[in-house]
Amino acid sequence: MDDKVSYYSSHSKLSFIGTDGQEKLQQKKALVIGAGGLGCPCLQSLSGAGIGTIGIADFDTISISNLHRQHLYHYHDAGKLKTTVAAEKLSQYNPFIKIQTHPLMVNESNVLELIGNYDVIVDGTDNFATRYLINDACVVLNKPLVYGAIHQTEGHVTVFNYQHSPTLRCLFPKDENETIASCAEIGAYNIITSIVGTMMANEVIKILLNHADVLAGKLLQLDVLSGKMLQVKYQPIAESISKSAERFTQSKNNKTISPKVLRERIKCNQHFHLIDVRETDEHKDFNIGGINIPLQNFLQLSNFEFSPTDEIVLYCQKGIRSNQAAEWLTSKGFSNAFSLQGGIDYWQKISGSHLT
Repeated sequence: MDDKVSYYSSHSKLSFIGTDGQEKLQQKKALVIGAGGLGCPCLQSLSGAGIGTIGIADFDTISISNLHRQHLYHYHDAGKLKTTVAAEKLSQYNPFIKIQTHPLMVNESNVLELIGNYDVIVDGTDNFATRYLINDACVVLNKPLVYGAIHQTEGHVTVFNYQHSPTLRCLFPKDENETIASCAEIGAYNIITSIVGTMMANEVIKILLNHADVLAGKLLQLDVLSGKMLQVKYQPIAESISKSAERFTQSKNNKTISPKVLRERIKCNQHFHLIDVRETDEHKDFNIGGINIPLQNFLQLSNFEFSPTDEIVLYCQKGIRSNQAAEWLTSKGFSNAFSLQGGIDYWQKISGSHLT
């Protein structure tokens, strides 16, 4: 038995993982945003589970006050970047996985590109402004989001935006300017951070294995002192989901094309470039033709197979990602970049026909 097989042998014996499940985990990518009290135990569990590629996004450095609950770091690591130290420790812990570091502060200008390459996103941040931003980006790119939070000895765990489940704004429809006291201000019990962070990793694994019991639309609440645990269900709210989408659709690009007009152009074999900027599995499930370049890859293009005057029609599921791509092309000097109005969802509603 080689070392890699031996490393995962215990997991491979579990009925809900098995050899096939373990191999599947090794093909997947998870991004943990925030390598702190929740991120550290989550990262350790994901590494041990053999998630093939793990991303770590954090701009902060290690402080002495972090150490009691952020167990990836040691006393002599104080002052170093969390992403650098975490990557070193996790690579030593499991040499059979790939660690990607993103030492940056997540904001509107980088969040879509940051999360685009990953299958599951984990929110280990500690402020609601960033939480709403990550949530909104996950709605736009259709990424499942694992959420965890603690308040002294209490913890919350849930999953947003998984198979049409509710989002953060459905559960907490508050303004992102609302402030929440940080761990530095009110304290943090290292037992609850370890438990919640590990439970977040558990949700990632369940999502990647398509397990039936993902905590989507279910908020798990627990108190480690009393031992009480409660599960509360919550529902999608269309207005809240739309608000997330609007964050990234308020753009300078006003060029859209209706499903009716596009359908006629396809029928008449008119010359234009048709590009689907959804993920590969979305394209395979249903598409209206053209080439498939996922948004995160599209935004990194430097060489184009079309000229600045060519007509380019981009589409996605709801018209959000394609609008981003069209705006980006416009900024690069392409004057005839159009986004399909309402995306595939609207196309199917209006035309009711698969053209491929």
